[in-house]
Amino acid sequence: MFFAGIDGGGTHTRLELRNENNQVLERRVFEPFNINSIGPDAFRTLLERVFAYCGDMARCSGVCVGGAGISNPLTGIILEECLKKAGFTGKWKLCGDQEIALRGALDVPGMILIAGTGSICFGKNAEGKTARTGGYGHILDDGGSGYALGREALAAAVRYLDGRGPGKGLCEAVFSVLGADTLEELISLVYGSLTDKARIARCAGAVLELAQAGDEPAREILNTGAAELAELVRATQKKLNLEGGPIALLGGLLETDNVYRELVSETLTPLGQVCKPNHDALWGAAQMAWELGQEK
Repeated sequence: MFFAGIDGGGTHTRLELRNENNQVLERRVFEPFNINSIGPDAFRTLLERVFAYCGDMARCSGVCVGGAGISNPLTGIILEECLKKAGFTGKWKLCGDQEIALRGALDVPGMILIAGTGSICFGKNAEGKTARTGGYGHILDDGGSGYALGREALAAAVRYLDGRGPGKGLCEAVFSVLGADTLEELISLVYGSLTDKARIARCAGAVLELAQAGDEPAREILNTGAAELAELVRATQKKLNLEGGPIALLGGLLETDNVYRELVSETLTPLGQVCKPNHDALWGAAQMAWELGQEK
């Protein structure tokens, strides 16, 4: 008997297998997961490869798949088809990547705050009710994210070049990151077809470096971002009556010690206990798979 947890992302798919005693057997990395990016045929092929690697799926008692693109109905349909084709007869669950991230981060009721390219807050209370706030994409939302910080750095750069405000350091930094030499080149790069949200988000690193060195415009961008993230937490707390509960920080901007994490932690301290995640999202998926197998 074994259990399988899957963390499916835009760049890769991770698998963790556990035995009946909830002990980790191994981890393995496969190709990208998001069906909206790779298409139904490639998604089906990916799942067939993953389940073939697992071995005899008739011996698998629980599968939990958490990942990107699950709002697409085909994700669940193809997953169910592939599980049946592989001989799986146990219990399975398909959920968002924020749910497995929360299960990995905390063993008690609380919230995760994720700030990477995008941003989202997700929580679960003692009654088992869950709620999310934010995470609606860079056009509509994602305040306090890497994209938001990068965009504000770019805005500060053009304002500086126009003579509308400070930001010389930010201007020089984003020019370096994007490989521009003039305002015209900067505008062309930002609005060019080859520039996506990830490229804009890379400018966030320059904001962190400048803020650490004492650059006031950069520091102000981080202060604004921290306030945006705090609003995500406040709204989630209100939905779940989780005031004062633990808040685990995740995502590329918050998982390492840096000036932004410090500011965010300071801003969140009045709202609850800021902490690091106990485990990663893949651990959470495997744990949820094992828990499925224990249900009567």
